[in-house]
Amino acid sequence: MPDPVHAAPRRLADVDPRHLAVEGLWAAIGVALATAAVGLLKETAPVVSLGVLYVVPVLLVATRAGVGLGIATSVLSIAAYNWWELPPVHRFTIDDSRHWAALAVLLIVAVVSARIAEAGRREAQRADRARREADLVADLTTIVLTPRGVASALPEAAARLGDHLGAAVEVLPWDPQQAPERSRPAGVLVLDGPDGPVGLLRWTGPLDARDEAALASRVAPALGAVVAAGVERERLAREAVEAAALRRSNEVATTLLRTVGHDLRTPITQISVAAAALGAASATDEERDELAAGILEGSDRLAGLIGKLLDLSRLEAGAAAPHPDDVPLDDVVRDALQEMEATHPEAASVRVETEDPPPRARVDPVQIARIVVNLVENALIHGRDRSTGRADVLVRVASRRGLAVVRVVDGGPGLAPGGRDELFLPFRRGGAAAGPGSGLGLAIARGFAEANGGTLRAESYPGQGTAFVLELPPAETGGDVRTDGPAPRPRADGPPTRPRPVPPTDPEERP
Repeated sequence: MPDPVHAAPRRLADVDPRHLAVEGLWAAIGVALATAAVGLLKETAPVVSLGVLYVVPVLLVATRAGVGLGIATSVLSIAAYNWWELPPVHRFTIDDSRHWAALAVLLIVAVVSARIAEAGRREAQRADRARREADLVADLTTIVLTPRGVASALPEAAARLGDHLGAAVEVLPWDPQQAPERSRPAGVLVLDGPDGPVGLLRWTGPLDARDEAALASRVAPALGAVVAAGVERERLAREAVEAAALRRSNEVATTLLRTVGHDLRTPITQISVAAAALGAASATDEERDELAAGILEGSDRLAGLIGKLLDLSRLEAGAAAPHPDDVPLDDVVRDALQEMEATHPEAASVRVETEDPPPRARVDPVQIARIVVNLVENALIHGRDRSTGRADVLVRVASRRGLAVVRVVDGGPGLAPGGRDELFLPFRRGGAAAGPGSGLGLAIARGFAEANGGTLRAESYPGQGTAFVLELPPAETGGDVRTDGPAPRPRADGPPTRPRPVPPTDPEERP
């Protein structure tokens, strides 16, 4: 396809008739003005020398309308010059042979000037088209290489290209099943990238030959390169995300081996040593009972740790979808504490306070029970009173601001002002890496809370204990109507121990 930049000069047949009529009128006016100027100046200068004035309308017309009309203007200028100024006037004959030379020179100068003007006009048009195409490619690059993605940006790119061409344009991602023939049917272009096709360009309606040539030779290849760059950037971004995820997975695996390895070896060693000692012939019945109890204790510890690891893996894999139901929170809390008593005898000393009627929540009761177990277990381990060595734990169930709230309060030393969110990261143990526990319970608790549409946070003041606040969405049916009669408010379970409460942030929760 020919390059429109180096297209041939426009001929009279290529010009719109109405435009040709207007330019012809301007040519006639220019020739008339030049004739009048020669008539005014011929008293002060030779007529033969004044013929150069006819070059002016020739240049103007050739610049505006092309070389064809410029040559026609030069012929009209010679005719007017001969008719009005060269003797004998008002006749197309010449008495002096020297005037023939003047007319020939005038014609040659006019034609050459028209060609030069046409070349300048075409060069100006070429520069303007190149500038507009450069602006178009720059706009397309900005549109396609946006963070929202190539596929989302293609409709906007098509709209910008359609504004440039004055036609309806569609830019589509490459689909090999809908690929056109390489012979390029009318209105279709394949956008090629460095590694093959990346898109398809379609338009409806006729295009100017020069616009279609520029589209095929310059704009479409540039757009294809931009789309290919965007697709490659998205691929690299995906690979970077996958690499980061793999790196985090490796870090988690390394941390798991370093942190949980000791916790796994301890119960395994306990079980293996006790099992070996059971086979000793010298072991008494009392010692055998003690060894069997040690095996059971080690098995429970190992099962609990493995259960936490499985919970964490399900949460990180997004496979811990809750099965919500409308449940009374106080029953969930008591069931969780009763389950704990088998492995944590101190759970029997945990006090429970609840409103009447107790709040109901739309949650998965199994997952909420796991949260309560992990929070109470954390309080029993880390919330001991330094002066007495006892673990004073209070669980308060209430409704606040339209939410069902469970607060687990301990009487320990409290938390430092900063870094509370880090407590909910896996393998964190309250800043004491060598302390008891696996460092998984709080991370699992927050994961289950968020999976059920709730939140979990820590509140604490140094020296005044710690409270973990679990906020859950309320049940759709509202509060529960108790059938066993009213209960005291608040209701407390467990021995009459009173932990040092954490100053609550909600004024309604102050005791």
